[in-house]
Amino acid sequence: MIKRLIPLGLLLMIISAGALAQSLPQRDLRIHTLESKIFNNTRKIRVLLPPHYEKKRRKEGYSVLYLNDGQNLFDEADAIFNKAEWKVDETVTRLISDRIIGPIIVVGIDNAGKKMRPNEYLPWEDEYLDPPMQNPQGSLYAEFLEKEVIPFIESKYRARKKREARILGGSSYGALISLYSALKKPDLFGSLLLESPSFYVSDAKILAMAESAEKLPLKVYLGVGTNEMGLKECGSDSDGGEAVSDIRRLGSILKRKGLADGGLKVVVEKCAVHHEDAWAKRLPDALKFLFSTD
Repeated sequence: MIKRLIPLGLLLMIISAGALAQSLPQRDLRIHTLESKIFNNTRKIRVLLPPHYEKKRRKEGYSVLYLNDGQNLFDEADAIFNKAEWKVDETVTRLISDRIIGPIIVVGIDNAGKKMRPNEYLPWEDEYLDPPMQNPQGSLYAEFLEKEVIPFIESKYRARKKREARILGGSSYGALISLYSALKKPDLFGSLLLESPSFYVSDAKILAMAESAEKLPLKVYLGVGTNEMGLKECGSDSDGGEAVSDIRRLGSILKRKGLADGGLKVVVEKCAVHHEDAWAKRLPDALKFLFSTD
């Protein structure tokens, strides 16, 4: 019998990964069904509670990170696009356990499915969408958050009921509708986590909306790759085209309009593509930035 020896380096990696998995508290992920009168549909709301939530009665409550595309956050088996996930539960649990960020609640808001997702996430028509979505209802999303999602969460969990304790985020269309909702309802969310945002929609109308905003978020994290289109070749000197220039434009707008120093973080990752793996990779730094004072 031939014995196959495992290289020492690989063995140590396996042992370390196993030890890390055993050292982290078991996740507390709760799934609810939310019926929306605004969109006349039903979806899942996935709630990740911090370690020891039931044992530790934190008097001041918890900040809440609301993320769109809830199906793609915690389990790749539920993901509706690339069968990949943001690894939110592993990342958040590790950062809390290591005391890099304070304990937070994460709320994953499921989208309406592949076919109807654009209807809720587009405030304006996207001429490049195939098949097209005419008269999308994204202009109602902020109201959906304000009147249905947030009251549901704040009635069931010990969430801080203050603007600065609510953070909204997402990727692609989910990032677009996050910024739109925060600008439309400026007293609702204090900070934003925007990954690979689709700011191009309707001639970048969202940037014009930001330009005319009277009240800004307290913190904004912007992440993007220089190969969002997923080209086979990506040089290290790639500038990223429109995707990168749009988030830089937003950053300039926010600074010019008086966003406080330290309130903006822009991450441009060389050759990163439009994919959950990229968003998962950048998530730890995003959370450190947004929750550094919790």
